[in-house]
Parts: sequence; C-alpha cells; structure tokens
Amino acid sequence: MLSSILSFSDSFSQGVNKSAITSTRLKRHMIFCETGCLKIQFPGEPELGRDSILKKYQFGFLQAAAILVFLWFPLSSGSADDSSNTTTPLASSNTEAAMQAAIGYYEKIAKAGGWEKIPEGNLLREGSTDKRVLFLRRRLYLTGDIRQRQMNSPSFDRDVSDAVKRFQQRHGLNPTGILSQSTLRELNVPAEDRLDQLRTNRLRITELIGKTWGKRVVVVNIPSYELQALDRNQVQVYSRVVAGKPTTPTPEVTASIQAINLLPHWHVPQSIANRALIPLIKKDPGYLKREHLRVYSTSGQGVEIDPREINWWASQGERYVFRQDPGPQNALGLIRIDMPNRHIVYMHDTPLKKLFKYTSRPYSAGCVRVENIFALAEWLVKGDNKDWDLARIGATIKSGKPETIQLNQAVPVHFVYITAWAKSPTFVEFRDDIYNKDSRRLVISSNEGWTTSVEKVMP
Repeated sequence: MLSSILSFSDSFSQGVNKSAITSTRLKRHMIFCETGCLKIQFPGEPELGRDSILKKYQFGFLQAAAILVFLWFPLSSGSADDSSNTTTPLASSNTEAAMQAAIGYYEKIAKAGGWEKIPEGNLLREGSTDKRVLFLRRRLYLTGDIRQRQMNSPSFDRDVSDAVKRFQQRHGLNPTGILSQSTLRELNVPAEDRLDQLRTNRLRITELIGKTWGKRVVVVNIPSYELQALDRNQVQVYSRVVAGKPTTPTPEVTASIQAINLLPHWHVPQSIANRALIPLIKKDPGYLKREHLRVYSTSGQGVEIDPREINWWASQGERYVFRQDPGPQNALGLIRIDMPNRHIVYMHDTPLKKLFKYTSRPYSAGCVRVENIFALAEWLVKGDNKDWDLARIGATIKSGKPETIQLNQAVPVHFVYITAWAKSPTFVEFRDDIYNKDSRRLVISSNEGWTTSVEKVMP
C-alpha cells in the first residue's frame, strides 16, 4: 500500500493532511491516475510524477526502489471488480441460512427443467437488437438479475445491460454489461450443475463458520482470489490475492501466523530452480545479476559461488541453491507472512502489482500474493505487539535492514476452497472451479497459461 510507504517518510509528511495518508482510498485525496500514470500532489504544491519525486527528495537506492514498487503500477483500473466480500464475511450464520434457501430455489428451477441455453452468436451490448436477447432476458429473470418487464423485447436496453452487469459481478467476471463469450459460457452452465455446486459448498461454508466464528482470523478464498482479516465476525482488512496456477495449485491450509518478515530473502525452491530458473540462466546469463540472485553450494558451509564459473549446461543443478537479495525486486516483495505448515506455502508481497487488476488471478507457484499486504501487516501487529506499528514497519523497510516481527499471539489462517456462497436465494455468487475439485466440468480461465519469464520463477 502506497500510503504505508508515504506515512513514515518525514520528507513526505510535512504539510500532508493526515487523513490523506491513512485513507485506503487515496485517489480521493492525493493520488490519482491520469492516462495510466500515477501522480502525487501535496497541499499547496504542484503534482509530482515518479522522476520528480525521486529528484526532489533525494532518496537512496533502496528507499527509492521501495517507493517505486508502489508507484510503478497505477491504482486498480477497475477491470478486476471486487465482490461484496469487502465488507461481508464469506462465512456467517446469514450465509448458511441463505445457502439453504438458495438450494431450495435452485432445486425448483432444476425440477422445472432448468433454463434454456442461449444460442451462440456475436457479442451483444447495449443498443444491439437480436432475437437472442429474448433468451437472455428469460435466463436473467430466473436468477433474479432482471425484473419481469418487456420480456418479449429483442432490444438490448439499459435494463438488460444492468442485469448482465449484476450477473457478471455474481460470477467474478468483469462487469462490463456486454454479453461476451466468457459471460455466455457462465450463463449456459446448467441449473443442475449450479445446484450441485451449492450443495457441495454448503458443507464447506458450515465447516468454515466453525473455524472462524467470533475469532480473530485470516481467511483466503482461493477461487475468488480474496482475503479477509476478521475480528469477531467483522471484516477489518480486505484484499485481492493471486493464487496458484492449476498446475501448481494453492493448497487448502489451516495454520497460524507467527511472524512478519520485513525485507525477506527468497530461498528459491529446488523444484522452481530446476524447472524454470536454470533454463532461464542458460538463455540469459545476465538474469541472475539483474534479479539480485546469488548462487551457493549445497555442500559444506554453503559458500557463495560466482555463477560465471558454473557450467549450467551440465547436469549439476541440484548442486546449487539460489537466494534472492531483499528489496522491491525480490519475488516476495517487501513483506512475507510467516505461517509454518507442511505445504511450505505462505502469504507475501509481490513486485508484479499489475496482476491484481485481472478478475481471474491464478498465477503463482502455490503461495498467496496479497495486494494490501501493508494493511494486513498493520492489522496483525495492532493490539498484539506494542513495540510495532505501521510507522515502524515502514521505517524499518526504508532503512534497508531485514527484520522479523514475532507476534505475541499467533493468528489462525485458513486457505479455503469455496466456489459458491449466497446472500439471498436470488443473489448467489459463483466462481470457477479452477482446480476442478467440485464440478463435473472443467472451467478453463481465460487467463490460464498466461505467464512471463519472470513469472515462471516466482513463488
């Protein structure tokens, strides 16, 4: 979070309204996007871009890099629409009752024969006229997305567009109001499949309520790519997350958060080193230096080795281990959340902020990347360790000195797999069964398989 970096800089704090620093909606106060470029404006001063900020305040390399991590990518463009889980707990007594009611409602739809399949065709948007709109109106009416009026009109009007947006939001799609192929695919999932999905997830919801009710706890829902930090059933921190690819899935985990690592090293897992890193080094010998990666021997005291002295084409990859220096270029970003578990997965920051703008975010090697990592870290230390607060976290990162904050009271964390939940019988949220755990069909995300050379070696 950019506000976390700004709030502990004496140079920045002079003359800045306090609410502008602490607000999570910084665009309303002092940060705004214009043509994709993030800028800052302090009261009584001209607006500043990235280069002028660094020049004016004369940051050192690490401090400047820390700032750039948060300035490099613009604030979310809105292409990744958040569900109502920003304020409503994923699992609560209300959710459980709504799930039961929704199951009864979908049972009636299924027994009546379900809904018609909308024919394939061209993309439709507001202003279009097409007989397929008749199918679309009937389909949206059945799930409560549109009111019953002008059901015989083939016009794709404002009512239809708003109904499509509502449907898209409920299914974790970009709410454009356009009948695209991805939206059509979700509309044509049979009612029987949706009923099965609800029944499967009712049990998961009930189990999660038992684990979280009335507690101070962190919940990550993998299929919706969301994190909630809860205290006595109130959402106190919400964040988008990046989860594991279908080939490297994020496991369902119950663990305890014990510490926060500031400016962590990244010890590259051997599987990632063999599968992705060493092939990259063969193609690009300068990759290690650019990414601040060091090579160590696995024998003896683990002495650092000059990578230029290694024959990377020989079958000797397992003889070396790799460690990435701390800093904004680190694959773990500036913060790692320590939560020991048998799967060796954890939550962390990331330099690849742009991934959070996508609606579907299965890009990691299994760990969970958290967009609002500073808000989560602040929440974890608040009320737990009187020696730490957000200002000290920021000052430590700015100093360039790695440090670990031990929590006095461990906080439970649950990585769960919930693909359907209800707020009322006709407002049910569905998400892709990205790991094919609960559905008869394998839904392929439109973003699946997209990756970059840098992404290949990230946790």
